[in-house]
Amino acid sequence: MSKHQVLAVCLLVGTAIGCSSNEHSDDDARGARDDDADDTDDADDDDGGQDDGGASLSDSSTYLQVVSVAKMIYDAVEADEDVSPHIEAVLAAFGVPTLDPDDEDGALDRIDAGLPFVTSRVVEEMAAAYSQGRFVGAEGFAEGLVEQGVELAYPYNLGAELEYSFLGSMLYSFATTGEVMPDVPLESGYVLPSLVRELGQERARRTNPDALEPFWGDGRLDPLQFTLLSFTIFAKPTSPDVGLFASSELSLLEANSAADFIRDQLRNKIKGKIEGELTSAVQQLVEVPLDKKDAAKVSVCGSLILYGHKVSITNTPDLLWHAPKTPNLTEVEMTLTFEDDYHDNWARAVLGSAVTDLTGCKFPRQGPIDGKRVRWDVSSGLEGHGSYDITATVTNDEGKAVASWRTVNDEYPEACQVFEKQRDAVGATEAVVSGLLSGWSTVETIVTFLNPNTGTRGNAPLTVLYYEVTTDDTCHRE
Repeated sequence: MSKHQVLAVCLLVGTAIGCSSNEHSDDDARGARDDDADDTDDADDDDGGQDDGGASLSDSSTYLQVVSVAKMIYDAVEADEDVSPHIEAVLAAFGVPTLDPDDEDGALDRIDAGLPFVTSRVVEEMAAAYSQGRFVGAEGFAEGLVEQGVELAYPYNLGAELEYSFLGSMLYSFATTGEVMPDVPLESGYVLPSLVRELGQERARRTNPDALEPFWGDGRLDPLQFTLLSFTIFAKPTSPDVGLFASSELSLLEANSAADFIRDQLRNKIKGKIEGELTSAVQQLVEVPLDKKDAAKVSVCGSLILYGHKVSITNTPDLLWHAPKTPNLTEVEMTLTFEDDYHDNWARAVLGSAVTDLTGCKFPRQGPIDGKRVRWDVSSGLEGHGSYDITATVTNDEGKAVASWRTVNDEYPEACQVFEKQRDAVGATEAVVSGLLSGWSTVETIVTFLNPNTGTRGNAPLTVLYYEVTTDDTCHRE
């Protein structure tokens, strides 16, 4: 069974097929996660983990399965694999179909029902965002909800405000029971927020474990986290939660790939089951001051526009030394473009001119994007090794912003400058771009260093060479 098929099984069934094992019932979630990785690998080599009696089904996934899905996604990212099938499978399991770019009827049906959708093009762009290390700041996302008029529902509004720490603490609360009892099916509506939280935890464990915090992990949202959260907050379904349990026709996996199987199921059932998907416990927290059609437009526009942008960064040169050795200065150039032709193409026809009036969601024209605010940073691997001394704060008419980053100064005797004492700091120059979503001015796109194992295509890897010398090193006296 392929990894994509294993992912679909994880998402579609409430038992531990190819994802977890009941032998872990006394383990905590972290221990179960490690054992689970072995079970998943075994599933690739056998008949898919199904016994002769076939798979039994439950109403909801376990926390261990949620952990397994997050792990599988970031395993694929680390391996520099295309995660489009993973994204499509997760969204489809929550009832979000992937439409062809010219499927206006399908898009209108979803909007009329107050439910979001993605296109195959958006899924590709979300996958590219994973490989390029493009994320959204969680704090800006929470502030953007307030900007859209979203408020806390009663009784939460009596003692709290809709902000970053509160939303994060509620996501954590939905996952705590699952962490204690990882093999027990999650409560209805807890699967989606548990997956959102676990994606952040899994990423932070890999990239910056020393700074991992229990709410948001690293304070950022990857494409699935952003999309699932915004879709569930702005969707207004009326039927009970379906969690990750999407279909009982598991045997079709024998004949179809996981992505095709889920896509076909949604195409067959979308008209008869237009409402009911994306319900989650998160919706109990908030009130959205829009009718269901306008709310769906907000979330759809958010994904269409945010992931239609491309941010690329280059360093010239990309190998430096601590000063006074040279080169010790690099020119950092960031380019911001919008890759899709939504402004004059199908999205305008599907969503109508009212989308601008009702949601403030304006489609950029294809090409360079000027006038967007830029902040500069470096990944943790370069901290303490240099700083920016000249920075552009907005993109120009070519969509570009330029900065310079200069290394720190280390002056050591020639005797200290030997190969045995040479070290390297590896990281990346980073950019934070804001103002990409009209009406969501606080939503920031962060281009960061996600995957040091395979390199990155969106940000700019940078290596700094230096000598590690202590003050009492004998080389000072040679």
